[in-house]
Amino acid sequence: MAANSAFNINGAFLINKGDEVFFGPTQYKLLRQIIKDGSINAAAKNLNMSYQHAWTIIDKMNKLSPIPLVIRQKGGKDGGGCRISDYGIRIYEEFSHRESLFKEFLEIMNNGLDGCFI
Repeated sequence: MAANSAFNINGAFLINKGDEVFFGPTQYKLLRQIIKDGSINAAAKNLNMSYQHAWTIIDKMNKLSPIPLVIRQKGGKDGGGCRISDYGIRIYEEFSHRESLFKEFLEIMNNGLDGCFI
């Protein structure tokens, strides 16, 4: 890191349940991609993520949540897939809103920070 780099306050926006991460940027991106693709497999491929990793993330979210966020649909004539529950959509939208507030907070915290340090 260069000696003349600006100082800044940084942080990651995560929603925890107890000591475990319930929802964060990775979960948000995965849900967004599932909404777009309608499938865990397609979403994982589009995010350069293994299906197993995507399923592990979904399984953890669903276990920590009082209501499942992602609902798998069994295969059939037209194949399987999944959908995001109404509660999942609510969490997705709430995360997006609160992450924006968090970014605004970081901007406020960083205003004039360099003036505090020599």
